[in-house]
Amino acid sequence: MKDNHIEVPYSNAEKRVPSLWQMLDRFGMRSVVINWFVTHPPDLFNGVMVSDRFRQILIKKPQFANDYVDTVLPKMDFYRLKQVVRRDYGRTIRRIGMPDFPTQFQKVHPEKDFRKSFTLQNSRTFVMQDALVENVTDLLFRKEKADLYMTYFRLPDITQHFVLRLLPDEFIQANFPAEGSPWNLSPETERRVLERIARELEPVYRYMDVLLQKYMGDPEFKDAYFFVMSDHGFSLYPGGYNHYDLPEAMPAPPGILLVKGPKVRPGKTEACIYDIAPSVLYLFGLPLDRGMDGKPLRGLFRLNRKVKFTEYFLDRDKRGVARKDSDRETLEELKALGYIN
Repeated sequence: MKDNHIEVPYSNAEKRVPSLWQMLDRFGMRSVVINWFVTHPPDLFNGVMVSDRFRQILIKKPQFANDYVDTVLPKMDFYRLKQVVRRDYGRTIRRIGMPDFPTQFQKVHPEKDFRKSFTLQNSRTFVMQDALVENVTDLLFRKEKADLYMTYFRLPDITQHFVLRLLPDEFIQANFPAEGSPWNLSPETERRVLERIARELEPVYRYMDVLLQKYMGDPEFKDAYFFVMSDHGFSLYPGGYNHYDLPEAMPAPPGILLVKGPKVRPGKTEACIYDIAPSVLYLFGLPLDRGMDGKPLRGLFRLNRKVKFTEYFLDRDKRGVARKDSDRETLEELKALGYIN
């Protein structure tokens, strides 16, 4: 599948501009990047990269795991990270406080088969993958010294893609306008629906809160800056709950950005996902790329620092080699979540 000469699924080897960690690498700074989207094959840079294919292969295809040492940089780190994989699903959901979503679905819909929904059918895998990302993050945050740490957890997004399936059909029929009809929910009804959805999502966000407390409360990072972000939210609309395929008049739901650090000003600000990389470079006192779409969020910080500019170029000799043999599952996930047709 191609659009604007971009093949889907897109691999890191096809990237055309340097990533944030490669910009830092130019100045001798070290990064640890964990589970970031489209990071396979890993770049060659100063640091550690656990690509998004690592959690995919180690959980779904453990018997082939040793064939995928190229999911991690340096490759030898694959073997120490492999040791943190846990495969006891029951023990894992008890540890992280997560319900078994297929069981929840069958209680509400005893006459239906959860396996007819890709996201529900694979929800146990998604839970185990995020638990693995937590274990990897714990190890690397503790063992690796770096200037930048980045890690990505998917459960808040994944669960919202199937959360309506956990609600009774009668509730949906009583509260949602039919698909294609005008959006005419009263504020009271909309609040009631969102509260009902929130109850189903609460365990996921409690888990995320535990993770944030663990990392933000670590004395090792008492002077660190934390950026907690999502690139989008979810909206109610006639017939569903999503962040794409919304009615034309309905704006895309905004994401969130939370920032904590020693020089952060209390308050609120408007931000865009494109502003994150420029803001990180600004905090490090490094120049921004002239072609960046975003800007540093200078008003967030009590810093009197001049913004500098340069041009960053992608070193094509430091790219990994793409492999197509694990693309099929990525395509299935993207299609099931509605990102591609």
